Amino acid sequence: MQLFFCAVIIGGMVGFKSEGYLIEGSIIAPDGTKIQITYQYLGKNISDSTLVENNKVVLKGTLPEAVLCTLSNSANQQIKIIVGQNEHIKLSGSVKGFYSIKVEGGYENDLFSVFKQKSFSITGDYRAQLAATGETIYNKSSAAYIRFHHRVDSLTLAFVGEYPDATASSLAIINSHLNSTDVLKAERCYTILSERGKNNQYAKRIKMFIDTDKAMRVGNIAPELVLKDLNGKDFRLSAHRGRYILLDFWASWCVPCREEHPLLRKLYHDFKNKGIVFVSISMDTNDKNWRNAVANDKLVWWQLNEPGAMSGLVAGSYGIKALPFNCIIDPEGKILATKLRGEELESFLVRLLENK
Repeated sequence: MQLFFCAVIIGGMVGFKSEGYLIEGSIIAPDGTKIQITYQYLGKNISDSTLVENNKVVLKGTLPEAVLCTLSNSANQQIKIIVGQNEHIKLSGSVKGFYSIKVEGGYENDLFSVFKQKSFSITGDYRAQLAATGETIYNKSSAAYIRFHHRVDSLTLAFVGEYPDATASSLAIINSHLNSTDVLKAERCYTILSERGKNNQYAKRIKMFIDTDKAMRVGNIAPELVLKDLNGKDFRLSAHRGRYILLDFWASWCVPCREEHPLLRKLYHDFKNKGIVFVSISMDTNDKNWRNAVANDKLVWWQLNEPGAMSGLVAGSYGIKALPFNCIIDPEGKILATKLRGEELESFLVRLLENK
């Protein structure tokens, strides 16, 4: 499939240059409406804001590199996502339709916008095909599903190949492959990036995603973890060497996770005296929600909480991008299996522990 990206974008490379960014424009809004820019960098949330005056907005500052930024306003809950960088970016529109305000300027933002538009078009075609055929998104063997992913893969490879230096290419890889946790496809695209293209925070996130997947492969030692239990006491994974361990990652808000709890209760009852330690690790940020769910679901084995949730160190070291997730570890600390659910999990434990 041949893909062509708008040549007009390149003009952004020779536009406004400065040591910082300038975001300005005309936004129809009441005087005093706060316009805020927020982004995350090195694990920290950073923000700045200004007030609308006579329908004019001016935001000035300095960004460490090109970063995904959220523009928000105090009048409603609408937001606008842009790729901010130290360039001149112009806004126009109304606070009533803030999510659709026009954004012009900024090489990386223009570039990523073109990719997103093409991606949205492919997704729209896929949804239309599903509606026409009556298929669902869960049928991964359907012709529509296969064609959809082929088009996404082709789009992403072509885009990264054309712009190997751009931060927008790393964002495209994340958009296409990290969100779907497809490591092999992400790695294929990552290798196309230039050395410069691998030097932004998003490319480093992709590299971590690839490296973590390799580290989490069967036969490797499971990453150490130390977390607090319900009573505030430390649980250290390595302290339980000599026994099999089932790590189950979940959250109170995760419906499929909680639907698995009746099976986990059964498995715990069946195997608790056969040399295996059951450990549930909640990804809840709300302590009360976690504790209530533990009580309501009658989870009587080790219960831990990762305070950083899906952005925490444990989630990062185990490569967790979606819940539920589990990991079975042997007495030497080596990974035996991951992502087993339902009958597959039960059968695995039966084979593993039947002679214990």
